This record gives sequence, structure tokens and C-alpha cells, in this order.
Amino acid sequence: MTENNRLGQFISEKRMQNSMTKQELAGLIGISTAYLSQIESGIRCNPKEDIIANLISCLHLTTEETYKLYDLYAAVNSTIAIDVTHYMKQNAIVSKAIRIAEKYGAKECDWLEFIEKLNK
Repeated sequence: MTENNRLGQFISEKRMQNSMTKQELAGLIGISTAYLSQIESGIRCNPKEDIIANLISCLHLTTEETYKLYDLYAAVNSTIAIDVTHYMKQNAIVSKAIRIAEKYGAKECDWLEFIEKLNK
């Protein structure tokens, strides 16, 4: 399954879990039913951020589901997840930290240790 289909399938599954038709969800998020159908089938994979935000709201996604949607969207569009991009823009030090990590060849274990420290 391609990334496009994974994003569309995720949205479709969440829509059905909420017992919504394509017409209902499309109306709530402000797009045509045809456009939503194209997103769900993987034909279109780059809706604007406001559409993503509306999907999150209308589908009542949990925090974990929201992160999954952001990550699927990022993978399809070869970009960084929307929430991460916003955080980086608000916190310039993050770019500096990433550059230092790259300079010194930080590995996954280093990042996991860093995350563990933040979680304490």
C-alpha cells in the first residue's frame, strides 16, 4: 500500500468509525464530496492545513490519532509533520539542536535518552 493510500485509508476508517458519510464529512470540513473521495482513495494527498485541522476536529481524533494523521500527511508529501514544523518555527533553538545533533552524529539511542530526560 502506498503512503497516499495509507493516509486516505486512515481518514476513511476514522470517518466510518464516526458513522459519517463522505457527504456529511465533506460538508463539515468545507470541501466537495469528490475531493474527499479523492483524498480517501489516495488520488489527492495534499489538502491544505485548514482542511487537516477540520478533519482532526470533525473526526474527534485523539492526540495519538492526530499525530498519526500528521505523520502520514508528512510521509506522503515528503515533508515534516505540521505540528513539528509549527513548534520549530516558534522555538528557533530546536533548529540549532538538530544541527548540533547532526554535526556530532547523534543516533537514535541519543534521541531516546534525550526524550527520556524530557519526560521526567
